[in-house]
Amino acid sequence: MNTHTESLEKIYLVSFGNSGKYILHDEASGKDSRLTKVEAELNSFLRKRFPDESFAYFTTPRVDEISNEDATEYASYPLLDSAAVDQIKDVLVKEVEDMEATRRINRDAPYSDVNPAAADIPHIL
Repeated sequence: MNTHTESLEKIYLVSFGNSGKYILHDEASGKDSRLTKVEAELNSFLRKRFPDESFAYFTTPRVDEISNEDATEYASYPLLDSAAVDQIKDVLVKEVEDMEATRRINRDAPYSDVNPAAADIPHIL
């Protein structure tokens, strides 16, 4: 009987929105994976904070799998732990607020309401 079990742990380099990149070690996949749980936590957090916004772009992780042979090259990256998730939340809140502000500016000053004379400033001066 073979009692040796090979670890199914995979190593990922993960980021959300404009957050930093984090290392994630995970043995599970699908709905049981740590990455899926972090993504759900970020979605839930932002949905409570911004109930009328769409932010899937920000909470969809960008993931690169790292081979075990290359893992030492990424040893300086921080782990995706609860402190990292809190940092990511801070970054994503700023990004969604910026998106809202840009949308508000675009809505408050539509191009159709721009003074046509202002477009001819070089000829006016």
